[in-house]
Amino acid sequence: MLEKKELSFDFEGTKFTLSISLPDDNAEGFWVDIGLRLENEYTHYEDKIKSTYQEIDEWVTAASRLLAGAYKQEYTLSFGAKGFAVDFYPHTDNGREVSREERRSNDCVMAIRLLMRTADKTSYLGGVYTLLAHRKDVERFATEMRGALDFFYGRFAKCSGSYLFVGVSPWGYQNCSYWYLDESKSVTKGDCVWVRMGRHNTEQIVTVDRVLYCDENTAPFPPENIKRVLRKATREEIEDLKTRM
Repeated sequence: MLEKKELSFDFEGTKFTLSISLPDDNAEGFWVDIGLRLENEYTHYEDKIKSTYQEIDEWVTAASRLLAGAYKQEYTLSFGAKGFAVDFYPHTDNGREVSREERRSNDCVMAIRLLMRTADKTSYLGGVYTLLAHRKDVERFATEMRGALDFFYGRFAKCSGSYLFVGVSPWGYQNCSYWYLDESKSVTKGDCVWVRMGRHNTEQIVTVDRVLYCDENTAPFPPENIKRVLRKATREEIEDLKTRM
């Protein structure tokens, strides 16, 4: 049974290992332990950070949205109290904004900035270590870390409540977690549904890759303010979309 998920990258001679596991005492809420390890010719650094599931979920979701071309400009997530931050750089044409389709099909960068701590974790060492992950590594990070998070969440979270929220992604992408409310409570993971997406409320078919039963206190967004699933897509509509993509 999976108790720890470990993912390693090689960034031009520096091996970066990121792990996620459950802490021994999880009684106060849903927590995860994040392990960070850097190894190269000059540096060997390890740290373990206790974080909430929601914080790491936000990181993975942001990586998925970067891949899907959702960001027009740099976006940053700061985990200041934990000593690191992540910057997301979409594709641009020498600084000129490009279409979402171009952002989806070209390279993008996820920059992980580590402020390294002393062994006793009472102070910080000088400087910031920055690691640059390009599209291929971002894809692997988003896919594998989402799988680990969903596994842990499915084992320990209380998935119950009067609302059914679904996390959807644009066709051809995964784990972007654009949340909608399914008032029919009939949508399941893997379904294709019609929603209104974006600032222009364009009706389109999207893929459901997350479902969450919750109450008002655990909902990702206030139920009264969130967009609704319009309906499930028919088999004919899905086949027609496949032929046009």
